[in-house]
Amino acid sequence: MQLTVKEALQVYPLSEARLVAGGEGTSRMMKSVNVMDAPDIADWIKSGELLFTTAFIMKDNETDALRLMRRLNERGCAGLGIKLGRFWQAIPQGIIEEADRLRLPLLELPFQFTFSDQMNALFKAEHERSNRLLHEVVQKQKKLMQFALQQQPHRNVFAELATVLNYPLAVIGSRGHVLYGSEGIAGDAVVQGWPWKSVMHRVKWNQGSCHRVPIKQNDEEYGFLLVFTDSALSLRAEEELFQQAADVLAFYMDMTYREHINPTVQDEMRTLLTQYLDNKMTVAELTKLSENKGVHLFQGTYQCVLITLEPSVFAEGKLLKQIHRELQYNPLMQFTASQHFQIEDGILSIYTCPTGRDYGEELSAFLLNRFGDVLAAQEAKGASAPRFWISKMKHEPKSLREAYQECLDTRQLARRFGMKDRALQFEMLEFAYVFQHVPDHIMENYCNKVLEPLLARDGDPNQVLMNTLESFIENDGLINEAAKQLFVHRNTVTYRMEKVGSLLQMDFKKTNDLLKLKLVFTFRKFVRDKTTARPYSQHH
Repeated sequence: MQLTVKEALQVYPLSEARLVAGGEGTSRMMKSVNVMDAPDIADWIKSGELLFTTAFIMKDNETDALRLMRRLNERGCAGLGIKLGRFWQAIPQGIIEEADRLRLPLLELPFQFTFSDQMNALFKAEHERSNRLLHEVVQKQKKLMQFALQQQPHRNVFAELATVLNYPLAVIGSRGHVLYGSEGIAGDAVVQGWPWKSVMHRVKWNQGSCHRVPIKQNDEEYGFLLVFTDSALSLRAEEELFQQAADVLAFYMDMTYREHINPTVQDEMRTLLTQYLDNKMTVAELTKLSENKGVHLFQGTYQCVLITLEPSVFAEGKLLKQIHRELQYNPLMQFTASQHFQIEDGILSIYTCPTGRDYGEELSAFLLNRFGDVLAAQEAKGASAPRFWISKMKHEPKSLREAYQECLDTRQLARRFGMKDRALQFEMLEFAYVFQHVPDHIMENYCNKVLEPLLARDGDPNQVLMNTLESFIENDGLINEAAKQLFVHRNTVTYRMEKVGSLLQMDFKKTNDLLKLKLVFTFRKFVRDKTTARPYSQHH
């Protein structure tokens, strides 16, 4: 029997009973029903038993009755049902108060029904419940089999699996990060106690249970499937269903990974890409050979992202492999149609730009959000962390080499200028790319020369004008955008810029002056970032 006392009180004729005390304990699990007819019942009772009595062994001495109740509670008694009318006409107040204190459900049983009537009804209800659950499990197994046989591309398998099981679920990746969570299932509580042993385990969750089922295929571990049920106990058949669901999930994740990262195909694509990037193959040859292997590199306009671990000297190959795998099979990683290939010391991704515009900003935010837990964990222990180098949008396949070079140049410029941005777009550094070989001292001298009136002690003591000018240049000379960034009225920015123009002897309507200031603030950013990066580099 697997009923709570609360559920048992809904079964006729026990539903005619009155709960007189211990209402806070009705969530106790009831495994069986017994009759209390001997004074030493406390020595024989099993945990989870609901006891029925006529109060014969309790009627003479209330102190002994209270002692017996405490003993029953210690032994795990689910509750106590007393039939009045034979030995007690009413339950003594002391007994009621003690039941409330112990949170032990105390029932006043209906006089017109025998103990056997109520016991048989409970066993029948439990039998019907078990049959109903078994039927539901069988139906879910059929749906699970249909789910496993489907071969639809770009499926959100995690959400579909939650629908099949009809329970909220979460999928935890091999790093202890949440790959998927049903509505209301999220937060640190889900992964509490990580790392977990690779065995099926059930833990208490709110008013029900959380079943942790390892997702593994052969020796490869992909994480855990967490299924949240509303019952503190479950049928063995249901636990087997959860195990089958985890097996299906493991097969899907393994199959998806192998489809995209088939060792042979992956090695061949790495060779092809390397030959192309080394100018030993044309893009037409690359495209044709790739399509022969079932890999379609280009589907319209695209952007490249190069993922590397920095500092690369301490990079872990295992972490790069995990990132590569997750980019392939995690539905939450599907920003747009994309291909991902491990090359040399990084991962080269080709993202389709579906609307024909540059997605640099969105890609940057997306990747930082999805890999935020990895970045935080790696940086917290001072280890190499992923960095994302993003090219400009390209219109034709022949620009792939150029896009890859932009990723490399972005990485190189970030290293040179000590920039700590986790994700950088080539577009943001394109201006600096032209001046990358200018020595630091020349940059500083040039900045000081142009900004001298603002740098003077009485020229801009609180740096208000300098900050306004920097925001103005960052926003391409747009007053409204600069005002939004500075949280001031546009008239305030206009007034300040007039004052700055007067001090610097510049006209901000002239392209030459704007270009000069763009260069100044680019140099200032590089020099500033490099200066702040030095202690960081020395520390590491």
